[in-house]
Amino acid sequence: MIRKNVIRAVAMTFALALTQCLLLSTIGHAHQQKAAITTILFNERTSNIEVMHRFILHDAEHAVKRLFSAHADIYRSIATQQQFMDYVIERFSLTDSAGNDIALEAVGFEVDGKHMWVYQEAPQPETLDGLRVEHNALREIWPKQTNTVNIEGKGEIQTLSFSANDNAQTVVFD
Repeated sequence: MIRKNVIRAVAMTFALALTQCLLLSTIGHAHQQKAAITTILFNERTSNIEVMHRFILHDAEHAVKRLFSAHADIYRSIATQQQFMDYVIERFSLTDSAGNDIALEAVGFEVDGKHMWVYQEAPQPETLDGLRVEHNALREIWPKQTNTVNIEGKGEIQTLSFSANDNAQTVVFD
């Protein structure tokens, strides 16, 4: 009887340990999304191009430690958040179909829940029949990083996806 109870207890302990390992494994993978979403909005009300970059804060946390310093703290340090914004801005660009740069100005950044946001804007050019977009943020750190860009406010929503060795991509407006 005692032997059966010991075997049962060992089996239950093993099952519990296995369940915990599987749970921790799933949680670990849940944070490894390596994806960012950027929206380029042609705002009719302001006549500006508004750019909103959204990064998963957990990914940004790991990135700043690799990019800037092992002590970088994107959660609590405004200086690290500013440094991350500058990094993103350096790796994102827009040009018109003639190859002219669209000079995006930094508007700001914020930590909101599980996301780090970086904001940019520029006046809309008088005529714009297309865009050339480059988005390389975090791609030199993680080859599996995917940066999705949605373009809104110029006809149908268009989506670009940057991953692996993707370079600049273009969209054409009707």
